[in-house]
Amino acid sequence: MAWYNVGTVTVTNGSTVVTGAGTDFVNNVSARDSLALVSLGTPNEIASVDSKTQLTLARPWLGATTNAAAYFVQPTVGIYVDLALRALNMLVPFQSVIDGIGQGLLSDGTAAAPGIRFLADQDTGVRRAAANVLSIVAGGVDRIVADDSGATVYGRIINLVFGELPQVVISRSGVASWVMGGIGAGNNSWGLQLNSTLQMAMDTAGNLLAGTPTGDCHTLRRPVAAGQPVLRVQGGAANTAIFFGIDAIGADGANAANAALKVGSPVGGRSIATTGTINASGADYAEYMTKADACGTIAAGDVCGVDIDGKLTRSWSNAISFVVKSTDPSLVGGDIWAAHLDPKPEGPGPEPIAPGEAPAMPDNDTPEALATWRDAAVAHTALVIAYPAEHAAWASRQAEYDAALEVWEGALETARQCVDRIAFCGQVPVNVTGDFAVGEYIIAAANGSGIKAVAVSESDITFEQYRRRIGRVWAVREGRAWVDVQHG
Repeated sequence: MAWYNVGTVTVTNGSTVVTGAGTDFVNNVSARDSLALVSLGTPNEIASVDSKTQLTLARPWLGATTNAAAYFVQPTVGIYVDLALRALNMLVPFQSVIDGIGQGLLSDGTAAAPGIRFLADQDTGVRRAAANVLSIVAGGVDRIVADDSGATVYGRIINLVFGELPQVVISRSGVASWVMGGIGAGNNSWGLQLNSTLQMAMDTAGNLLAGTPTGDCHTLRRPVAAGQPVLRVQGGAANTAIFFGIDAIGADGANAANAALKVGSPVGGRSIATTGTINASGADYAEYMTKADACGTIAAGDVCGVDIDGKLTRSWSNAISFVVKSTDPSLVGGDIWAAHLDPKPEGPGPEPIAPGEAPAMPDNDTPEALATWRDAAVAHTALVIAYPAEHAAWASRQAEYDAALEVWEGALETARQCVDRIAFCGQVPVNVTGDFAVGEYIIAAANGSGIKAVAVSESDITFEQYRRRIGRVWAVREGRAWVDVQHG
């Protein structure tokens, strides 16, 4: 390499600073080179190149101060020593790169610093969370974790993008258990399918269907026995509303006029339809009253008494006032006569379904296909083995439930026999002994030791009879006296 001597330099006795004029030290001189004046020839080691026109010597200049002197810079082997040292310093740590990432081997990393990460985002990447566990990390949090049993996503799934057939298939042992996406002819319904049975769908008409594949409106269906829950609505831990299955719709259903809500009337049960006010097929307001011990059965429309304890009686001598049993109430109060009973027993759940046929052998004999088939066959065998015990356990629970339900229903009927619905206002048909006409009063009268209802005209009624009145006849329908309830 040629010696550099372009321009002149100025040196000062006792100083390490060399100032150049017309020089370019940066591109032509290196640390550890040797500087000498032409007039002296005594070399000095250069410690650093500071700029194009300034050098720093390793030791102060011992000669005389000289301005604008000719000089020369002699290259030395120092640059090559530095290069060798730097190469060595680089190769020593790089050996770990050769032994690691050079062979495709990475460090495990942590959630805060994954083994594969990015310069601008060092808490996002991929790491080995444990043995046979791979994790995709975002923001220092494991978001997708895959092990030898499958994968788990932590957090939200914002978008799923599919190909020509929009479906997500979730399989168990190679058998499609859950299918979400295009379902039905032409895949034109979006739904959720479980074990080849459509559980929920949205059809092309926009109908939301649950428990049924078809419907002409939003439809929720759950085939259950009468009295079992179909839909439960809860606010917090408490039930807000429960809709129950019914065995049949009663003959006297809700009014056919439009209503915001219509509820089917189970045979012997209750129904309601409302459009701001409550409209029902019943004709009176009634309340449950407790019967005296010897009261017995009270027929609809019969007049009975109320004893000193406020209980219903059919004894004339025990009655201090008189009421009539409701025939067709629209509202019934005091419905707490069964509150002392334990909650209704709960069923054992759905009957276990017997496993279907064993998975068929694959059409091809690739190792992957055979492995999938073997796994499915093993899983199916396990289901077949477990099914008898599961079904036997379910049958035992079902038998216990049936027995408990029979006891509970017996207690419920016993409690119901202790009360009856008594009309307190509205119009009520009354079972009258003898003749009656519109405008006459229906009063309670002795019937031996019992009680009966008789009609008395307005002109003949006494004050004592008026005090025992049930009401005044204002209509005769199908041979019965209808009165507006007027307890004496």
